[in-house]
Amino acid sequence: MVRKAKNLPREESRMFGRKRWIIFSAILVLIIVLGFVFSSVFLQPETRFSLTAAIIDQLGEEFPNSTFVESATNILKSRGFNVTYYNETLTVNFFKGLAKYNYGIIIFRAHSALREDNSTVDLFTAEKYDNSKYGWERENGLLTKGELLYVPGTYYFAVTPLFIKNLEDRFSKSIVIAMGCWSLKTGCEQMAMAFIDKGAKAYVGWTELVLAKDTDHETAKLLDAFLVKNKTLSAAIETTAPHTYYGDGKKITSRMDFYPRSPSVGDLEISDLIAEAKASYTTSAFHNLGDIIFALGANASLNRRIFIQRNKRSINQDIVPLNND
Repeated sequence: MVRKAKNLPREESRMFGRKRWIIFSAILVLIIVLGFVFSSVFLQPETRFSLTAAIIDQLGEEFPNSTFVESATNILKSRGFNVTYYNETLTVNFFKGLAKYNYGIIIFRAHSALREDNSTVDLFTAEKYDNSKYGWERENGLLTKGELLYVPGTYYFAVTPLFIKNLEDRFSKSIVIAMGCWSLKTGCEQMAMAFIDKGAKAYVGWTELVLAKDTDHETAKLLDAFLVKNKTLSAAIETTAPHTYYGDGKKITSRMDFYPRSPSVGDLEISDLIAEAKASYTTSAFHNLGDIIFALGANASLNRRIFIQRNKRSINQDIVPLNND
Protein backbone atom coordinates (compact mmCIF):
# COMPACT_ATOMS: atom_id res chain seq x y z
CA MET A 1 0.00 0.00 0.00
CA VAL A 2 1.49 3.26 -1.11
CA ARG A 3 0.90 6.26 1.06
CA LYS A 4 1.00 9.73 -0.28
CA ALA A 5 3.30 12.17 1.48
CA LYS A 6 1.42 14.72 3.43
CA ASN A 7 1.87 18.29 2.35
CA LEU A 8 3.06 20.61 5.09
CA PRO A 9 0.73 23.46 5.88
CA ARG A 10 1.71 26.61 4.04
CA GLU A 11 2.80 28.42 7.21
CA GLU A 12 4.94 25.47 8.38
CA SER A 13 6.55 25.27 4.95
CA ARG A 14 7.48 28.92 5.12
CA MET A 15 8.85 28.52 8.63
CA PHE A 16 10.99 25.64 7.36
CA GLY A 17 12.23 27.87 4.50
CA ARG A 18 13.11 30.60 6.94
CA LYS A 19 15.09 28.16 9.07
CA ARG A 20 17.09 27.17 5.99
CA TRP A 21 17.74 30.84 5.29
CA ILE A 22 18.91 31.34 8.88
CA ILE A 23 21.29 28.39 8.64
CA PHE A 24 22.57 29.56 5.26
CA SER A 25 23.04 33.10 6.59
CA ALA A 26 24.93 31.84 9.64
CA ILE A 27 27.29 29.82 7.44
CA LEU A 28 27.76 32.77 5.11
CA VAL A 29 28.56 35.09 8.02
CA LEU A 30 31.07 32.55 9.35
CA ILE A 31 32.76 32.37 5.94
CA ILE A 32 32.86 36.16 5.74
CA VAL A 33 34.39 36.51 9.20
CA LEU A 34 36.97 33.78 8.61
CA GLY A 35 37.85 35.23 5.20
CA PHE A 36 38.25 38.70 6.62
CA VAL A 37 40.42 37.49 9.51
CA PHE A 38 42.54 35.36 7.18
CA SER A 39 43.10 38.19 4.72
CA SER A 40 43.86 40.68 7.48
CA VAL A 41 46.27 38.48 9.41
CA PHE A 42 47.92 36.23 6.85
CA LEU A 43 47.69 38.29 3.67
CA GLN A 44 48.65 41.65 5.16
CA PRO A 45 50.85 43.19 2.46
CA GLU A 46 54.37 43.96 3.66
CA THR A 47 56.45 46.83 2.38
CA ARG A 48 57.82 45.73 -0.96
CA PHE A 49 59.88 47.11 -3.79
CA SER A 50 57.91 49.42 -6.07
CA LEU A 51 58.06 49.94 -9.84
CA THR A 52 58.18 53.71 -9.47
CA ALA A 53 61.25 55.92 -9.69
CA ALA A 54 62.16 59.53 -8.98
CA ILE A 55 64.92 61.62 -10.52
CA ILE A 56 65.53 64.60 -8.23
CA ASP A 57 67.59 67.05 -10.25
CA GLN A 58 68.78 69.75 -7.87
CA LEU A 59 71.69 70.42 -10.26
CA GLY A 60 69.30 71.12 -13.12
CA GLU A 61 69.64 74.89 -13.00
CA GLU A 62 73.40 75.21 -12.62
CA PHE A 63 74.53 72.08 -14.45
CA PRO A 64 71.70 70.96 -16.73
CA ASN A 65 72.21 67.68 -18.54
CA SER A 66 69.14 66.70 -20.53
CA THR A 67 71.05 63.82 -22.12
CA PHE A 68 71.59 62.14 -18.77
CA VAL A 69 68.02 62.76 -17.64
CA GLU A 70 66.59 61.37 -20.88
CA SER A 71 68.91 58.36 -20.80
CA ALA A 72 68.15 57.53 -17.16
CA THR A 73 64.41 57.95 -17.74
CA ASN A 74 64.44 55.68 -20.81
CA ILE A 75 66.43 52.99 -19.01
CA LEU A 76 64.03 53.01 -16.07
CA LYS A 77 60.97 52.95 -18.31
CA SER A 78 62.42 50.04 -20.30
CA ARG A 79 62.21 47.95 -17.13
CA GLY A 80 58.65 48.95 -16.37
CA PHE A 81 59.21 51.85 -13.98
CA ASN A 82 56.93 54.85 -13.82
CA VAL A 83 59.35 57.78 -13.63
CA THR A 84 58.78 61.18 -12.06
CA TYR A 85 61.30 63.94 -12.76
CA TYR A 86 61.72 66.80 -10.30
CA ASN A 87 63.76 69.92 -11.04
CA GLU A 88 61.61 72.65 -9.51
CA THR A 89 60.31 73.42 -6.02
CA LEU A 90 62.96 71.18 -4.44
CA THR A 91 62.34 72.88 -1.13
CA VAL A 92 62.61 71.59 2.40
CA ASN A 93 58.90 70.75 2.28
CA PHE A 94 59.45 68.67 -0.85
CA PHE A 95 62.07 66.61 0.97
CA LYS A 96 59.76 66.21 3.96
CA GLY A 97 57.36 64.23 1.78
CA LEU A 98 60.04 62.10 0.16
CA ALA A 99 59.09 58.78 1.79
CA LYS A 100 55.37 59.11 1.07
CA TYR A 101 55.49 58.31 -2.62
CA ASN A 102 56.67 54.70 -2.48
CA TYR A 103 59.59 55.08 -4.91
CA GLY A 104 61.54 51.93 -5.68
CA ILE A 105 64.51 53.84 -7.09
CA ILE A 106 65.46 57.37 -6.07
CA ILE A 107 68.21 59.20 -7.96
CA PHE A 108 69.53 62.35 -6.28
CA ARG A 109 71.29 64.43 -8.90
CA ALA A 110 72.10 66.87 -6.15
CA HIS A 111 74.90 68.50 -4.23
CA SER A 112 76.03 66.97 -0.98
CA ALA A 113 78.63 68.49 1.31
CA LEU A 114 81.08 67.37 3.95
CA ARG A 115 80.93 69.38 7.16
CA GLU A 116 83.94 71.43 8.22
CA ASP A 117 84.80 68.92 10.96
CA ASN A 118 84.67 66.07 8.39
CA SER A 119 82.11 64.25 10.53
CA THR A 120 78.95 64.14 8.45
CA VAL A 121 77.62 64.58 4.91
CA ASP A 122 74.44 66.57 4.28
CA LEU A 123 72.19 66.68 1.22
CA PHE A 124 71.36 70.00 -0.45
CA THR A 125 67.87 71.22 -1.21
CA ALA A 126 67.32 73.96 -3.81
CA GLU A 127 65.88 76.34 -1.22
CA LYS A 128 68.04 79.33 -0.36
CA TYR A 129 68.96 79.55 3.29
CA ASP A 130 66.81 81.90 5.35
CA ASN A 131 67.58 82.37 9.03
CA SER A 132 63.92 83.12 9.76
CA LYS A 133 62.60 79.78 8.51
CA TYR A 134 62.45 76.24 9.93
CA GLY A 135 63.64 77.31 13.36
CA TRP A 136 62.64 74.07 15.09
CA GLU A 137 64.30 71.89 12.44
CA ARG A 138 67.53 73.91 12.60
CA GLU A 139 67.64 73.91 16.39
CA ASN A 140 67.11 70.15 16.53
CA GLY A 141 69.69 69.23 13.92
CA LEU A 142 67.35 68.27 11.07
CA LEU A 143 68.51 71.11 8.82
CA THR A 144 71.80 72.92 8.42
CA LYS A 145 73.35 75.63 6.27
CA GLY A 146 75.08 74.37 3.13
CA GLU A 147 77.58 76.52 1.19
CA LEU A 148 78.62 75.96 -2.40
CA LEU A 149 82.42 75.92 -2.46
CA TYR A 150 82.59 77.24 -6.02
CA VAL A 151 80.25 80.15 -5.15
CA PRO A 152 81.39 81.36 -1.71
CA GLY A 153 78.65 83.06 0.27
CA THR A 154 75.81 81.20 -1.50
CA TYR A 155 73.89 79.18 1.07
CA TYR A 156 71.11 76.62 0.82
CA PHE A 157 69.18 74.59 3.32
CA ALA A 158 70.71 71.12 3.56
CA VAL A 159 68.96 68.11 5.08
CA THR A 160 70.87 66.07 7.64
CA PRO A 161 70.79 62.32 8.36
CA LEU A 162 68.51 63.13 11.30
CA PHE A 163 66.09 64.80 8.88
CA ILE A 164 65.85 61.55 6.89
CA LYS A 165 65.33 59.51 10.06
CA ASN A 166 62.41 61.75 11.02
CA LEU A 167 60.56 61.54 7.70
CA GLU A 168 56.94 60.46 7.77
CA ASP A 169 56.33 56.96 6.36
CA ARG A 170 59.07 54.62 5.17
CA PHE A 171 60.88 53.85 1.93
CA SER A 172 59.69 50.76 0.06
CA LYS A 173 62.96 48.79 -0.03
CA SER A 174 64.24 51.59 -2.23
CA ILE A 175 67.57 51.78 -3.99
CA VAL A 176 68.92 55.28 -3.36
CA ILE A 177 71.57 56.66 -5.74
CA ALA A 178 73.21 59.81 -4.37
CA MET A 179 75.25 61.40 -7.15
CA GLY A 180 76.83 64.21 -5.11
CA CYS A 181 80.28 64.70 -3.57
CA TRP A 182 81.24 62.64 -0.53
CA SER A 183 77.76 61.06 -0.55
CA LEU A 184 79.29 57.80 0.70
CA LYS A 185 82.58 58.90 2.22
CA THR A 186 84.25 56.25 4.34
CA GLY A 187 83.63 57.02 7.99
CA CYS A 188 80.76 59.37 7.16
CA GLU A 189 78.03 56.88 6.31
CA GLN A 190 75.38 58.50 8.52
CA MET A 191 73.26 59.59 5.55
CA ALA A 192 73.39 56.11 4.04
CA MET A 193 72.51 54.59 7.41
CA ALA A 194 69.56 56.97 7.79
CA PHE A 195 68.05 55.85 4.48
CA ILE A 196 68.59 52.18 5.34
CA ASP A 197 67.06 52.62 8.80
CA LYS A 198 64.08 54.25 7.12
CA GLY A 199 63.43 51.25 4.89
CA ALA A 200 65.73 51.64 1.88
CA LYS A 201 67.42 48.45 0.66
CA ALA A 202 70.65 49.92 -0.71
CA TYR A 203 72.41 53.25 -0.94
CA VAL A 204 74.95 54.16 -3.63
CA GLY A 205 77.25 57.16 -3.48
CA TRP A 206 80.73 58.61 -4.02
CA THR A 207 83.64 58.21 -1.60
CA GLU A 208 85.09 61.68 -2.33
CA LEU A 209 84.21 64.79 -4.32
CA VAL A 210 83.10 64.39 -7.93
CA LEU A 211 82.38 66.73 -10.83
CA ALA A 212 78.87 66.90 -12.29
CA LYS A 213 79.90 65.64 -15.74
CA ASP A 214 81.74 62.68 -14.19
CA THR A 215 78.94 61.61 -11.90
CA ASP A 216 76.48 61.86 -14.81
CA HIS A 217 78.67 59.64 -16.97
CA GLU A 218 79.30 56.99 -14.31
CA THR A 219 75.73 56.92 -13.03
CA ALA A 220 74.48 56.31 -16.58
CA LYS A 221 76.87 53.35 -16.80
CA LEU A 222 75.65 52.07 -13.45
CA LEU A 223 72.00 52.24 -14.51
CA ASP A 224 72.74 50.47 -17.79
CA ALA A 225 74.62 47.65 -16.08
CA PHE A 226 72.14 47.21 -13.24
CA LEU A 227 68.85 47.74 -15.07
CA VAL A 228 69.51 46.77 -18.69
CA LYS A 229 72.20 44.10 -18.35
CA ASN A 230 70.79 42.81 -15.06
CA LYS A 231 74.16 42.70 -13.33
CA THR A 232 74.22 42.47 -9.55
CA LEU A 233 74.53 45.79 -7.74
CA SER A 234 78.19 45.16 -6.84
CA ALA A 235 79.02 44.05 -10.40
CA ALA A 236 77.22 47.10 -11.83
CA ILE A 237 79.27 49.41 -9.61
CA GLU A 238 82.43 47.69 -10.77
CA THR A 239 81.64 48.82 -14.33
CA THR A 240 81.99 52.45 -13.20
CA ALA A 241 85.37 54.18 -13.21
CA PRO A 242 87.06 56.08 -10.37
CA HIS A 243 87.96 59.72 -10.97
CA THR A 244 91.08 61.47 -9.76
CA TYR A 245 91.30 65.19 -9.00
CA TYR A 246 94.17 67.46 -7.96
CA GLY A 247 93.84 70.47 -5.72
CA ASP A 248 95.83 72.22 -2.99
CA GLY A 249 98.74 69.92 -3.76
CA LYS A 250 96.60 66.86 -3.07
CA LYS A 251 95.55 63.94 -5.22
CA ILE A 252 92.03 62.72 -4.54
CA THR A 253 90.53 59.59 -6.08
CA SER A 254 86.78 59.15 -5.85
CA ARG A 255 84.81 56.05 -6.69
CA MET A 256 81.25 54.79 -6.43
CA ASP A 257 80.38 52.37 -3.65
CA PHE A 258 77.30 50.87 -2.02
CA TYR A 259 75.98 50.53 1.52
CA PRO A 260 75.55 48.34 3.47
CA ARG A 261 78.59 46.40 2.33
CA SER A 262 76.94 43.01 2.70
CA PRO A 263 76.67 40.09 0.23
CA SER A 264 72.87 40.26 0.30
CA VAL A 265 72.95 43.87 -0.92
CA GLY A 266 75.82 43.39 -3.34
CA ASP A 267 74.02 40.43 -4.92
CA LEU A 268 70.81 42.37 -5.57
CA GLU A 269 69.49 41.96 -9.12
CA ILE A 270 66.84 44.18 -10.62
CA SER A 271 64.98 41.18 -12.07
CA ASP A 272 64.40 39.83 -8.55
CA LEU A 273 63.21 43.20 -7.31
CA ILE A 274 60.84 43.58 -10.25
CA ALA A 275 59.45 40.10 -9.61
CA GLU A 276 58.88 41.04 -5.98
CA ALA A 277 57.09 44.23 -6.99
CA LYS A 278 54.79 42.35 -9.35
CA ALA A 279 54.09 39.70 -6.71
CA SER A 280 53.09 42.42 -4.27
CA TYR A 281 50.26 43.46 -6.59
CA THR A 282 48.86 39.94 -6.39
CA THR A 283 49.20 39.90 -2.62
CA SER A 284 47.41 43.23 -2.38
CA ALA A 285 44.60 41.83 -4.49
CA PHE A 286 44.24 38.88 -2.11
CA HIS A 287 44.38 41.21 0.85
CA ASN A 288 41.33 43.00 -0.54
CA LEU A 289 39.47 39.69 -0.73
CA GLY A 290 38.19 40.13 2.82
CA ASP A 291 36.68 43.48 1.94
CA ILE A 292 35.08 42.07 -1.18
CA ILE A 293 33.58 39.11 0.70
CA PHE A 294 32.39 41.43 3.43
CA ALA A 295 30.63 43.61 0.86
CA LEU A 296 29.02 40.58 -0.76
CA GLY A 297 27.93 39.35 2.64
CA ALA A 298 26.43 42.70 3.51
CA ASN A 299 24.51 42.63 0.26
CA ALA A 300 23.30 39.09 0.96
CA SER A 301 22.23 40.17 4.44
CA LEU A 302 20.25 43.04 2.95
CA ASN A 303 18.57 40.67 0.50
CA ARG A 304 17.77 38.36 3.41
CA ARG A 305 16.03 41.16 5.31
CA ILE A 306 14.04 42.07 2.21
CA PHE A 307 13.07 38.39 1.79
CA ILE A 308 11.84 38.14 5.39
CA GLN A 309 9.82 41.34 5.10
CA ARG A 310 8.22 40.11 1.90
CA ASN A 311 7.53 36.72 3.51
CA LYS A 312 5.86 38.38 6.46
CA ARG A 313 3.65 40.38 4.16
CA SER A 314 2.80 37.23 2.18
CA ILE A 315 1.91 35.26 5.35
CA ASN A 316 -0.25 38.09 6.66
CA GLN A 317 -2.09 38.24 3.35
CA ASP A 318 -2.87 34.51 3.61
CA ILE A 319 -4.51 34.84 7.05
CA VAL A 320 -8.24 35.24 6.60
CA PRO A 321 -10.12 36.51 9.66
CA LEU A 322 -12.89 34.21 10.87
CA ASN A 323 -16.43 35.47 10.91
CA ASN A 324 -18.31 34.97 14.14
CA ASP A 325 -21.62 35.00 12.36
